[in-house]
Amino acid sequence: MGSSRSKPRRPVVAITGLEGRDNPYPGAAVARALREARGDDIVLIGLAYEPTLTSAFRRDLFDRVYLTPLPGDPAAVLLRRLQEIHSIEHLDVLIPSLDSELPLYAGHKDELAAAGIRMLIPSARAVKQRYKQRLPAWAAQHGIACPRTEVITDPRTFWRQPDWTFPCWIKGSLADAVRVTHQAEAEAAFWRMVSLWGYPVLAQMPVIGEEFDVCAVARRGGDAVGMITIQKTVLSSAGKAIGARVVEDEHAHAAAQRVMHALEWEGPLELELMRETSSGKFHLIEINARFPAWVGASGGMGLNLPDLALRLALEETLPEPRKARTGAMFLRTSHTTLSDASALAALLADGRLEHQP
Repeated sequence: MGSSRSKPRRPVVAITGLEGRDNPYPGAAVARALREARGDDIVLIGLAYEPTLTSAFRRDLFDRVYLTPLPGDPAAVLLRRLQEIHSIEHLDVLIPSLDSELPLYAGHKDELAAAGIRMLIPSARAVKQRYKQRLPAWAAQHGIACPRTEVITDPRTFWRQPDWTFPCWIKGSLADAVRVTHQAEAEAAFWRMVSLWGYPVLAQMPVIGEEFDVCAVARRGGDAVGMITIQKTVLSSAGKAIGARVVEDEHAHAAAQRVMHALEWEGPLELELMRETSSGKFHLIEINARFPAWVGASGGMGLNLPDLALRLALEETLPEPRKARTGAMFLRTSHTTLSDASALAALLADGRLEHQP
């Protein structure tokens, strides 16, 4: 009588950030990269804080989708919902895809790990250090160049500082940035940021030079296991990259690695760097504590960053180090998903949508 081996259990991975409209969140891109790497040998669970987040209906990506509380809701409410989902799905890994979620998840990493849910995310301390209002002071302590950035206390008087000039950037606390050229424009931008993202609102002096965006995955301590550097070629009206090309720049990589080591980072991140034309020095503009929305193209670039992150979280063997394909280019397009009204009804009524049994 022959013996048969049971098939290994597929890892169950939950992903947040399922908005896919004008300014898409990274969730669908992370799912696309993992589906590309692992096919049906993975179970992907979408976590949506609204029933109308468009990527919730991507049955080609997600096996099931659950409604969860908003990122700003009390931590106890979200953790209780995660435990409910975990009791059904037996989650192995959770990949938060929104900056606003990182403080909460970083603060409860050990608690979730004890329940069996792993996360490859930075420490709560590292998350706080890269807040926009704290970044310049932190960078100065570590000898890292960073443009002058200040919290706007009063938009009527802030611009009267004798040493402040236009143009400059107005930035929201969590996201968004707009370039302004005079005080009236700056005040209007300030109130727009308040309405969208709340306080604080920041002003940042520009750096004239070349922009580099570096997306990386780091193991604990800040060592990068994979890194892709892009330069934007096509921008949306909000300044987001809807087209970019992969570049190989050792100095940009070194600047990014220096930041990750100083933060003792763990997990994915995206760094925005400017190489100043006059000095050739790299300036750290911003750190996003998650994958960017273009990361779904990373597999086609030759370096699937979400799969590397998952391998680290699951303590799987990493592949041989490799680089992304220099010159590879992505262009973002719209994806129209056909669904059924019953799918939205199920998500509204049950808080759960099943695409695959």
